[in-house]
Amino acid sequence: MKLSRRIGYAVTYYLGTAILKTWRIKNINKEPYNKSRKEGRRPVLVLWHDSLLPLSFSHYKDPIATIASDSKDGDLIAYILEKWGYKLARGSSTRGGIKAAMKLVKLCKTHNISAAITVDGPKGPRHEVKSGAVFIAKCLDNEIYAVTLKTDSFIRFNSWDKFIFPKPFAKVEVWYSDVFYVSEDKDEEALKEDTKKLQKFMMQRTCEVYSEFI
Repeated sequence: MKLSRRIGYAVTYYLGTAILKTWRIKNINKEPYNKSRKEGRRPVLVLWHDSLLPLSFSHYKDPIATIASDSKDGDLIAYILEKWGYKLARGSSTRGGIKAAMKLVKLCKTHNISAAITVDGPKGPRHEVKSGAVFIAKCLDNEIYAVTLKTDSFIRFNSWDKFIFPKPFAKVEVWYSDVFYVSEDKDEEALKEDTKKLQKFMMQRTCEVYSEFI
């Protein structure tokens, strides 16, 4: 990596993180997830792409692995996530997605950590769950926790996901669901059925926590 790019990444990280640290973050119903971790399981945290920034930062220095694009555009995101303490599986979730998923599973098993996935990323359609998180959960301990955002002050971008950026000093609530179990079967029919159930579960959670983000 060129020195100028490295400096640019460092400046972006330190300034950006300083701003995000002004958020007043509160975790709600995190106990079931924490209990699962203490008992040695490796659950999968699932979230919508629109909430990616605040929900990623809310897990600053937590033992979690995720997927980051292996493209040049993904280098900055990967740099920041690693600084925040994430273990990364670099790869494409659209092109040869199974390879990236298996890298993530291996990371979670090697380090005995959770996984985190944006279920409608990286390019949508918005709020449409894809099967990747379900497949990863089936390869680990069959547990999924939906993580949902609620905030009192934010900017909304005109992007495909309607990206949410809480303003400095905003109150940021991170809501954890109770456990959502997937079956152990990895055949196509079971994968499709569990994905369909997770779609319904995620939409219900979003409505319950903060329907404005639907």
